[in-house]
Amino acid sequence: MTNPYGQQQPGYGQQPGGYGPPSGGMPAPYGQPAYGAPGGGFGGPPGMPPGGQDIPDYKGWAIVSLFLGGVILGIFAIMKSNEVGQYKMQGNYAMAEQASRTTKTLCLISTILGGIGCVVAIIMIIVAIAAGTAAYDSYSEITSSYDYCDYTTSC
Repeated sequence: MTNPYGQQQPGYGQQPGGYGPPSGGMPAPYGQPAYGAPGGGFGGPPGMPPGGQDIPDYKGWAIVSLFLGGVILGIFAIMKSNEVGQYKMQGNYAMAEQASRTTKTLCLISTILGGIGCVVAIIMIIVAIAAGTAAYDSYSEITSSYDYCDYTTSC
């Protein structure tokens, strides 16, 4: 088959110009690695830093610290925990790591203060029970030594 300029046109399904088959197989679209290609990818699943280790957000510990160590430290810990997730989604892993360390510190302080508060509360309850028992015992000794008159009989 010839064109108006006298040149030979290739038939249907043939490549023009004598080019050979592509070397290395078919290239993947959009610069993605071919299926089964070793070492490809962009550093792991979404939300993971390039090093491959996940940055913890300590969300559960932050919620527990809300009840254990006080409302204020718990609220700040939850806010910082949420920031960790936001920074990871934005790809800002340095800020996510810093927010994670801050969350861990707030949760640790809250847990220590909450533990100390629980121990003090238990000691105060024990002291109150002991003082109440001692007061009741001394009151019952004092009242048993008195001779009561009910004003219906002569004392």
